[in-house]
Amino acid sequence: MKNMAILGIGVILIPIGFIVDFIFEVGDYVLEIFVFLGFVMVVIFINTTFYRNRNKAANLVLIMVIFLGIVQILLFYLYSDVFLQRGFHHYLTRTFDLIYVLLVYEWFAYSCYSAYKRLKDQNIKPWIKARYRLLAISSFVMGFHSIPEFFLPKNVEWGDPNHPISLLLFGVVAIMSIVYGIIFSISWFMPRKLKNYYNKEYKKETDKEYTEEELMNLIKDQLNEKG
Repeated sequence: MKNMAILGIGVILIPIGFIVDFIFEVGDYVLEIFVFLGFVMVVIFINTTFYRNRNKAANLVLIMVIFLGIVQILLFYLYSDVFLQRGFHHYLTRTFDLIYVLLVYEWFAYSCYSAYKRLKDQNIKPWIKARYRLLAISSFVMGFHSIPEFFLPKNVEWGDPNHPISLLLFGVVAIMSIVYGIIFSISWFMPRKLKNYYNKEYKKETDKEYTEEELMNLIKDQLNEKG
């Protein structure tokens, strides 16, 4: 599916940004460009997968993500050299970052949860319903992963191995990211054994078997009827 390609590129861009920054030390604002492009593509995936183009809320979220992403890039470009002082510019940037991250992940969580609610009474295999439930819960939790950065001590680098608090905060975020990545991957590419586990009590009531595209269209129609 074209939408899955958009999601895949968006998801891959974010770790690529971290790798580029780590290897070449190009600056935090370059990392933010990768994150921005990744987030925009993820939101485009959400909007085109779960909603029709006429959905005003979906379009508004995309506009807000673009605005917040540009603000973040500018803030990191202008003030990254004073962030270690943990002064006004640091907390201003962190506040925008929290809103930015929350918006993307909670929008994903809300969309997946809405899809799950609409599908749970349908005669659809339980593993498909489980996908959206898992994505909703994990995305909701992941939306808060930028909060630990508010508690970084002054003049200490993020993830400094010589500073216990910084290392602990970095570890919390790293674990959240790894767990989310695993759940995210399993949800979209669920192993056969796990599918069978969810489907063990499933009894097909009709001969209708939805394809992935038909399922997405069903979700779009029902969510837009709600909106």
